[in-house]
Amino acid sequence: MSEKLKFCLCLAILFISLQSIAKTTEQGIRGVWVPAPRFTSVLHTYQGVKNFVKTLDELNMNSIFLVSYAETKTIYKSDVLMHYSTYKTQEEGYLLSGYSKQYQSLTNDPIRDLIDEAHKHDIKVFFWFEYGFMGEGRPISLDNPLLAKNPHWLGIDNQQHPANYNQHDYYFNAYNPAVQNFLIELIEEALTLYPDLDGIQGDDRLPAMPRNSGYDTYTVSLYQSQHQGKNPPADYNNPEWVRWRLDILNTFAKRLYKRIKAKSPNVMISFAPNPYPWCEENLMQEWPRWCKEKVCDLLAVQCYRYSIEAYRATVSEVLKYIHQNNPNQLFAPGMILMEGSSSKMSPELLREQLRVNRELGINSEIYFYNKGIDNPSVREVLKQAYHQKIKFPAN
Repeated sequence: MSEKLKFCLCLAILFISLQSIAKTTEQGIRGVWVPAPRFTSVLHTYQGVKNFVKTLDELNMNSIFLVSYAETKTIYKSDVLMHYSTYKTQEEGYLLSGYSKQYQSLTNDPIRDLIDEAHKHDIKVFFWFEYGFMGEGRPISLDNPLLAKNPHWLGIDNQQHPANYNQHDYYFNAYNPAVQNFLIELIEEALTLYPDLDGIQGDDRLPAMPRNSGYDTYTVSLYQSQHQGKNPPADYNNPEWVRWRLDILNTFAKRLYKRIKAKSPNVMISFAPNPYPWCEENLMQEWPRWCKEKVCDLLAVQCYRYSIEAYRATVSEVLKYIHQNNPNQLFAPGMILMEGSSSKMSPELLREQLRVNRELGINSEIYFYNKGIDNPSVREVLKQAYHQKIKFPAN
């Protein structure tokens, strides 16, 4: 063999080796949110679980963010929920109760099966506590299982009405440590039942509270005890009053992080808030502080935008706040495929938004929600974009 041929052969081997290394070391998040079972049939049957994981594996996706608390119910049978509510049985507070009788597998547990199937394909599973501190999407009824047992949990606004965002999302009082403890215990229970979970995630409602909230008896008394008996300002945008309430929610984020890490050190803690500063001005979410104080392993800001210009501006703004507070923050933009039963993402716009992510140095995204990838044209874009497996970033 000639020296020239040997040299070319060595170069080819080196090139292949470098390609192989690149494939095994590239990292990023390719995730999808899975909402409550009434919106998707993923967990209705064992075959549905296997088909879903197979689809994600074929698309080279590597993470699932599964709804675990919504509509005052949990995706697992919960003793904690029973303890804090008027539910008489676990089945009453089980999101899958309407589907569990038809579910058959060796475990007869859709969640156990989903985790097991996902892990076979190196796909991470996060429990997404979607409702967080929110109670209902309408005024919380007096017979709501949590409110019926804990009427003092109700959030109150500056007009002495039930605290809500935009007369749609109605909240329990996130400033009340009893309400906070309920959420923490619910999450700890999930990690006890499924110790191989990869992560947990708070939504734009955890931690969160409507801007005009904090006028309930408990929170007013707490404020008075720290302000020489003075009442909170009537103006809910008063800077000092805003700062005081933000600090309570930020302290909760730190407490949640410490409690979960103490129980399950390898579990990732993620938050999926709205873009800042809108999220602070409306829902008291100061996620730049969470990044700065390193109580958020994965930030998944909901960058739901319907034009390429708006998307680029939103993601760029998020990156600005990340750079200012924690340049090493792991970040995956939330991207919207579906809203309710309506498709919100054309293949062309999806392709463009992915291009923007790469131009901005982002190799991660999480999609809302799983039904969107049933669209053949969307699936084709993802196949082209995700042409090989990559590793989910280490905690």
